Amino acid sequence: MLDTDADAAFVKRCVNFLMLFFPITTFVLVPSIPGTTIITVFAGLLFPFIPLLPSVASKRRFFREFACFFCVILIFAFSSQLINLLINLKLTNDLLLINKNNFTKTFFRTSLITQSLSLIVGFVIYLYVKNFSNDKIINFIYFGLRLLCFYALYEFVLYAATGINGDFMVNRTFGDDASSGSLFQTVSLGGIGLMRLKGYTGEPSMFVYTVFPFWVLAFGLKRNYDIWLLFTCLLFTFSTTAYASMLLFLGFWVLYKRNFQIFFYACGFMVIVCAVLQMDRFQHLLDSVYDFTFGNKLGGQSSSSESRGKDFVNHISFWANLNGWSQALGIGFGYVRSGDYFSTLMLNNGIIGFLVFSWFVLRNMFLSIPIKLVSIGYKLGLVMVFLILMTTVPEFAYPSFWIYLALGFVLERLHVPRKTSEKQTTVHPSKSITLVMADNEKVAVSTV
Repeated sequence: MLDTDADAAFVKRCVNFLMLFFPITTFVLVPSIPGTTIITVFAGLLFPFIPLLPSVASKRRFFREFACFFCVILIFAFSSQLINLLINLKLTNDLLLINKNNFTKTFFRTSLITQSLSLIVGFVIYLYVKNFSNDKIINFIYFGLRLLCFYALYEFVLYAATGINGDFMVNRTFGDDASSGSLFQTVSLGGIGLMRLKGYTGEPSMFVYTVFPFWVLAFGLKRNYDIWLLFTCLLFTFSTTAYASMLLFLGFWVLYKRNFQIFFYACGFMVIVCAVLQMDRFQHLLDSVYDFTFGNKLGGQSSSSESRGKDFVNHISFWANLNGWSQALGIGFGYVRSGDYFSTLMLNNGIIGFLVFSWFVLRNMFLSIPIKLVSIGYKLGLVMVFLILMTTVPEFAYPSFWIYLALGFVLERLHVPRKTSEKQTTVHPSKSITLVMADNEKVAVSTV
């Protein structure tokens, strides 16, 4: 159970407040330091207050889990670097290294330190939400997502009306060439130029990665406004990942809820849309949407899918040719970064690192969330965001990922209100009274 101490209440309010800013990843408070996003800086400022809390259970859990996590990082770091020294590891220039300038250095590369710091910050945010929050944090999370969606829709509408990129928040840069942290992408649909929705997450794929699991969870929480708002924004990302994931989830949800009426309505709507798109005026619109989202990707003509496939093959091939110890423990966390997290993790931390990370994420599938629909929605979102991470968006340090993981423990602490008796049958005083209590449990009470 959560602590109710007044001293801990301050930390809880701060954690709730941070949720308004967790989607912001393209704006930094110190432009010369890429990692100083709003939530990262304030999470760091909040850390010194944790030891000052009274000796309560949440503080003990916080530092116990942090110590275990830190030990795991150190074990992987020192083990991989010792192996690199013993085998005299040689990196090749076809690897997608995070620090590209010096691929001859193999012992404690700078990226191991910087990427580990990002991982530690993400885990601290996870611990904040897990140990210092209650169900009120859910509203703050969805308020933060609404702000993201409103900003993204503002950009979308402004570009559609004027052709101007309205992103005024981005100031984050990456790499030695100081490339922008926000990728401006457009799509031409039947001659109409539209901007792909991204908000202040950086890229359309990052927007999907941030929003999608919370959209799935919104079905379980019955947040209808958020369901439609997030659904609209996901559509305008024009992302293959978003469309494929939405089709999979909606198909499952309709079957699970046995709401076949929606299925028939959807089929009727698709028949009408297909009939309209057969007209010459609209047919090129369908061709444009299909080619951009699915056709080019499936045919291997998309530059993103082509580069992602090439990096995957290069990294897995390099891992397969390593010695057994390096295959097990990797060459060092943060060394390479592919277009998918599976090959990135396999090469950086080996098969053991992949299994440990997968266990840490997917163990939430066994959480006992008391409300059935919420439990199903959360666990579906968890599986989907894990698949998106492993296949298309290798962003392990995004706050949204760690917040969603920790949110499962918050949902597990939800209380199901007991319903009062809705039916009471009164008979002759000489007989018994049957009460229909919560959960349809019938209790017979004798009368005098």
